[in-house]
Amino acid sequence: MNAPLIILTISCFVALAMGAILFTIAKTYPKSIRGLTEWSAAALVIGLSLPLFMARGVIPDAFSIVLANLMILIGFMMMNQGVRKFAGAPPRANRVALVLFVLAYVLLFVWFTFIHPNIGMRIATMSAFTLVVIVDQLMLVLKKLPPTMGRHILVASLVILIVPRLARLGGLMLGFDQPVGVFDPSIPQLVYIAIPSITIPLGTISLILLAAERLHRDLEFISRYDDLTQCLNKKAAMEELQREIAWTKRHGNKLSIMLIDLDNFKNINDTHGHLEGDKVLVDFSDKAKTALRETDRLTRFGGDEFMAILPDTDAEHATLTADRLHQAGKAGQPLAWSVSIGISEWLGQDDSLAALQTRADQALYKAKAQGRSQTQSA
Repeated sequence: MNAPLIILTISCFVALAMGAILFTIAKTYPKSIRGLTEWSAAALVIGLSLPLFMARGVIPDAFSIVLANLMILIGFMMMNQGVRKFAGAPPRANRVALVLFVLAYVLLFVWFTFIHPNIGMRIATMSAFTLVVIVDQLMLVLKKLPPTMGRHILVASLVILIVPRLARLGGLMLGFDQPVGVFDPSIPQLVYIAIPSITIPLGTISLILLAAERLHRDLEFISRYDDLTQCLNKKAAMEELQREIAWTKRHGNKLSIMLIDLDNFKNINDTHGHLEGDKVLVDFSDKAKTALRETDRLTRFGGDEFMAILPDTDAEHATLTADRLHQAGKAGQPLAWSVSIGISEWLGQDDSLAALQTRADQALYKAKAQGRSQTQSA
């Protein structure tokens, strides 16, 4: 068995094994982590194409050349699609453009296989078309994915795929690299066919890491945020408030909080139904976030109760923020809503978290007692 055949055999087993691993992960991970199925299918398609290459001269060229190379392109396109789904990015091109892209690839292989046989042009075609897909994926990864270890490894694997293709295209154009067959034992050919045995495991590791990182972020988000309104939950809110108090003590800054109740929310649920009530909660949280600064934190304590943490803000400026919330409620969707708000300001080194909350709660109670839809400051 010559060297190219050994390398292709190893690459085949590696690709199929990596595809099976990714398929298992795709079945066990939450459906919210998209792209895993495409990743596993891509590795399996590439792995299944390699036996066709190895059967060159035994089976018809339509299978060992045209179909085998088509499967390689399809595998890279499926990987690209998986990354796009994972990143939440739209397709680069519409279906018609993709079909024309693949059709042009097939026609070139048919031409350089049956009409004007030329292995150099077949290699150039495969290198150029797959290069387009790989470079597009690299740009997507760099633009859309956060700089984690998974992304770094994926970028490295894509670069390993890109560099030999550029070198191969350059060598073919300059006449330095003229292979005589798929089993050509020349150094450029051996390097070229050995790439899958390196990049497929490397890519698989990167994809597994990306999926695990996404799962970790999703679980962390679930543990800290309210599912309906996407506000911080009560536990996370208290952690944030404790951090802000520590920062305020250390630097002598101002700090205020607002306790907020949606007025007569029970009546909304009883009259219009809980679904409409949920829409009111979402509308309030969206408009409240717009009224707040980026440094402020809106949190949901439960039911119709919210708290806003306002760093570097005194009671006077907190009242201005509360006024914006009252105005926003008049244009609420699907229903207009109103809120009662109690404001409390940090009073200095002798103050405490419990006292800060108690004063805000007392101010909120006063706002509700005096007719609701108003702000009271402790």
